[in-house]
Amino acid sequence: MPPSHVFIGGLHRTGTSLLRRTLNSSGHIAICGETHYLGGFTTLACWLSLLRRDSPSDIRHDQRYTRWRATPGTRQLFARMGDISTPDGARQVIDFVYDRTDTLDWTFWRWLPKNVVRDEFLGKFLESERNDRSLLDLLMSCYAEGKPIRGEKTPAHIHHVPTLLAWFPHAIFIHTFRDPRAIFVSEKQKQLNRGADRLRHRLLQRSRFAHELYLSFSIAVHWTRIAQLHRQYQQRYPDRYYLLKFEDLIADPETRLREVCGVLDIDLSENMLQQKVLNSSFLPLRGQPGFDASAIDRWRQRINLVVAGWITRLCKTHLVEFGYPL
Repeated sequence: MPPSHVFIGGLHRTGTSLLRRTLNSSGHIAICGETHYLGGFTTLACWLSLLRRDSPSDIRHDQRYTRWRATPGTRQLFARMGDISTPDGARQVIDFVYDRTDTLDWTFWRWLPKNVVRDEFLGKFLESERNDRSLLDLLMSCYAEGKPIRGEKTPAHIHHVPTLLAWFPHAIFIHTFRDPRAIFVSEKQKQLNRGADRLRHRLLQRSRFAHELYLSFSIAVHWTRIAQLHRQYQQRYPDRYYLLKFEDLIADPETRLREVCGVLDIDLSENMLQQKVLNSSFLPLRGQPGFDASAIDRWRQRINLVVAGWITRLCKTHLVEFGYPL
């Protein structure tokens, strides 16, 4: 039986956008853009979790939602706007969503006011259970427009798999994964092309060495933490959690997409194989036809050997575990 929902998450620059576009080419699936609904975690928080070998407990994380530990999601932001369990609070939150698109500067929050009438959305929410789960489900339903499988794609939601699978008992989570050295090269190039989105990155870019050191350490820590979570999720949700390596997808897209479609219990369509690379750090924004197989080894020609060695040492155990060459 096909799942009710599909969620996509993983470290940034691992192909989450490519997979979303691919699955949305099916007539059965509609996965909305990034909502950042549940927030993310800082490098320091991931590092401390690695030291303690924490299990993925969203309840504990939520209770300790401090600035140094986590970046708040839209759920936490909405809680400051009003209590969505009450009609008045729900109206305050919906008004905020529709009137403050500059504050919610993510893909989905720009789509919603342009495509769904405010009063219609508010009416549907007031008829729901009026909680965090029902609001997220309504957002996905609006985007799905009748497609039987709805979903959402936010990379940082890889940290919230237990919450999402508890909220939606018939959902499947797809985790996109990639060599951390390739992630480093892609993220560094993205920041050079489009500008760093955070002040500390802009300041660090004044020194190439300092910026590369910080960026590589941050990626290595997040990647290792997520690799640790993978083992826990795989054991806890063997039939509802699926790992997809970016390198496998673009090297043999038809085989891997058949596997994904098998997990989702849908047919592979020709449209799903006809993709354009639109979010690469190394290609024009208009993209190019087909899956970009050159991205598998591109990082080798663009990475500083000292940085490559540093990331390899930090991630060595898991690089071997996932079959990446040292």
